[in-house]
Amino acid sequence: MSSIQLGGLFSGIDSGLLVSQLMAVERRTLQMYEARQAQQEEKKDALTTLQTKVSDLRSAVSALSDSSELRAFNTTSSDTDILTAEASYNSYEGNHSVVINQLANAERWVHTSGKEYTEDYVGEGTFIYSYNNEEAVLTTTTETTLDDLVGLINNDANNPGVTANLLFYNETYHLVLNGNDAGTDYEVQINDYNTELWQANSAFTVDGDNATLSTKLTQLDQFSGTFVGDEYVTISGNLHDGTAVSQNYSVNDNTKLSHIISEINDVFGDQATATLVNGEICLVDNTCGTSQMTLALAYNQGTGSTTLTMPTISRATQGGSVAADLSGFSNADFTETQSAQDCQVKVDGYPAGVDEWISRSSNTIDDVIHGVTLHLHDTTDASGVQVNLSRDTESIKEKIQSMADAYNSVVDYIQKTTGYDSDTKTAGVLIGDYIISTLRSQLRSPLISQTNGFVEDIDTFLTPGQIGLELDSDGLLNFDTNDFDEAIAEDYMSVLDIIGADKSGSSDSNIVKFYGASSDYTTAENYDVCVVVSGGNLVYSTFKLTTESMWHGGTCSGNIATANSTFDDNGDPVYPENGLQVSVDLSQNGSFYATVRVKQGFAGAMEDAMDKMLKATTGSIPIDITHTDDKIELLEDKIEAEEARLTKKEARMVARYARLEKTLALLQSQLAALGLSMESS
Repeated sequence: MSSIQLGGLFSGIDSGLLVSQLMAVERRTLQMYEARQAQQEEKKDALTTLQTKVSDLRSAVSALSDSSELRAFNTTSSDTDILTAEASYNSYEGNHSVVINQLANAERWVHTSGKEYTEDYVGEGTFIYSYNNEEAVLTTTTETTLDDLVGLINNDANNPGVTANLLFYNETYHLVLNGNDAGTDYEVQINDYNTELWQANSAFTVDGDNATLSTKLTQLDQFSGTFVGDEYVTISGNLHDGTAVSQNYSVNDNTKLSHIISEINDVFGDQATATLVNGEICLVDNTCGTSQMTLALAYNQGTGSTTLTMPTISRATQGGSVAADLSGFSNADFTETQSAQDCQVKVDGYPAGVDEWISRSSNTIDDVIHGVTLHLHDTTDASGVQVNLSRDTESIKEKIQSMADAYNSVVDYIQKTTGYDSDTKTAGVLIGDYIISTLRSQLRSPLISQTNGFVEDIDTFLTPGQIGLELDSDGLLNFDTNDFDEAIAEDYMSVLDIIGADKSGSSDSNIVKFYGASSDYTTAENYDVCVVVSGGNLVYSTFKLTTESMWHGGTCSGNIATANSTFDDNGDPVYPENGLQVSVDLSQNGSFYATVRVKQGFAGAMEDAMDKMLKATTGSIPIDITHTDDKIELLEDKIEAEEARLTKKEARMVARYARLEKTLALLQSQLAALGLSMESS
């Protein structure tokens, strides 16, 4: 009788199928972990996408958060072939008449006699020329050709801005020296001797970097303290012929290095020229040869306690120590074929004199009409060219619409990822996330609340809704351009203020006045301020929100009181007035109180909120992403552990059924030896 044939070789059990079915039951925990991991990874992807959308919204809002930069203008010219213009945000609307008498020219000198061939030797010697108050000293040899001299000039590392070339005329090659810039500041001079130079032995710096002409004295690393009003700089020295000169120049918070340079030039007149090179003051004699010129600067703090370390200025190049002895290439051997010439213009009929003009060394002028750059292309008749500046409100509307679109993109995405689809019975991946609901509220609040620091009966507009921004029933932001146009027509500057006032302020006191606030740290609110003046000195200051009862002591320096500016362990301000400063009139003694109002437009409030959301280590969105990453990592560990357990479990099952088969095989073998079968037994 044959044996029974089942799935197992001897047991008749399909052990492979059985193990597979049993392991399927065991894998339920693993599958649960994997489903949770997939859900968390989907959540992380959604948070990352949301982070990108909020970042895009922040960029759109940032373009609106400074009201000064919202002021934009369309600029037109009545004749663009003669004059073109462009306006920056700090210009003003209006019409201007520009009369152009002459354009600025660069200077050009031509070597009169020339050479028959470019390969002709110029001889051995020294050739000296200067340009823009910088001097170049070139040495030639007996083998230097005319062509070589052109190369020496153009390839000289110390070339101050002159281009040399050759002019072929009347069978002769003439050396030509061309100034690279237009205007009388850029004259080419061919010198018989080198020129005296006095230079500071150290640079003025700002945070270690070289200062520039636009740097204020108060920004210099070499300055400390607060001006009180009677400080001055003494400029003294000698002219080329030894004549002594001296002048005191009063300095204050608004004094720049450009003002110091200008005052030095006033003191030396047309005898020498001062410049700022890599933060160092340089004074160049305007006459070559032996010179008695000197320069010294000294700072006097007056009755205050400020310090300003002035550099020592000493002779860097002795005038007349080098002679220009290249034969045939002295000043007398050159002809000036084009003089350096400034442009000459009248703007709005000024200056009024027939022979009076505004002169500049370039055909691009950016310092005559405030905030406007003029590009001169040709001269005009007496009627001139008309330049018109009109408000560019369309650019503001475009920025607001971009912000609204970016805001709605965020809202749409939040609704999509936090909603519930009743048809598919599925919830959004971010549903129930507390951080997301908080984020939505923080973005919405500046758009529906009264804007911080704005007060009824003082400010024209108090909320974004009054200039055309409204949230609909779905939470989406709509921009009504008609309402915006009406608001612009009513009060242009107030519209810009409600959008982008950047911690601007005011005070109700004539003694305690708003001085400044931190764009990053001061909260836009109303503050009570108390100061004490004794003996003409500010000796005490304290600040608080008008809604608070507890005062927070500030610091005093000169006539400036600064609110408590401490930070917590996360780098956030401890008090809302952090960075707030007031100036105090020290002419009266006593205790003085003031209410100081700090304003911030709704765009800035939204930007601040998003900065907190997006901050790398402490922002709510990065924290949410990090928390989700931690969950994913924890689930990965559980999955790895569960997979290891299942591998061992499956191995044990397979081994168990293998042992069963082996046992049955042995038993059947023993029965067969007895002439029996498992069936008959």
